Amino acid sequence: MHCALRMKLRLLLLALPLPLIGCTSDPNDVMVQLSPEVISSLDGTLSVHTIVLGDRDPLPDTAVDVTVAYTDRNGTDHAIAPASGKTDKTGAFDAALTGLMWDGTGTVTATVAGGPTGTATFAVLDRTPPVLTITPPANNQVRMNTDVKISVHITDEIGTSQVFFEWSGNFNGQFNRDRSTIIASGSADTTLSFDWQVPDNIAGTTITLYALGEDLSGNQAAAQPVTVTVVP
Repeated sequence: MHCALRMKLRLLLLALPLPLIGCTSDPNDVMVQLSPEVISSLDGTLSVHTIVLGDRDPLPDTAVDVTVAYTDRNGTDHAIAPASGKTDKTGAFDAALTGLMWDGTGTVTATVAGGPTGTATFAVLDRTPPVLTITPPANNQVRMNTDVKISVHITDEIGTSQVFFEWSGNFNGQFNRDRSTIIASGSADTTLSFDWQVPDNIAGTTITLYALGEDLSGNQAAAQPVTVTVVP
């Protein structure tokens, strides 16, 4: 081959563009998707789907930190464990956040180190009923024609609205019952005392005590009934 021809081929090869090897973009956008956006307090779990982009292209193997700011309806902040990891080959990072048990709202923030952040908001609806317990009288017995105080303990993560106390029994040839109510004033953990006037002339009768509670979201629950015997 003539020297002139070899020189032309060499110049042509030098003029060809070189392939881009190992060229990556810096992250410039973070997208956050939540499922569901409205959560039941009975479940308390939120799925977070994060996508990291660089110049509109998904970025794999990118570190992501997910944090939560969460406040209940009473204005109290609740700490939720964060999540962290790296995006997969599609530029996505998935995490599950748990412990969202209070009626309220929050914001999820996904952050890429030295890069952008993405946010999304969620709401938690209170579907958790209160928990009630009746403290039975000593030996599950009461004396007839006496004034007895019955204690009902109630707890709720948001607060209690009201508690109903009821007694019922068959005596003097008929079914008898009575109910009273106490407003609990939003207490999250309280014990209420109900005055019960035990009827006269019903010695040996069995009477059942009931308690029903309602929280500030309208959820209701009943205590385990207590059976007592009336003695002279």
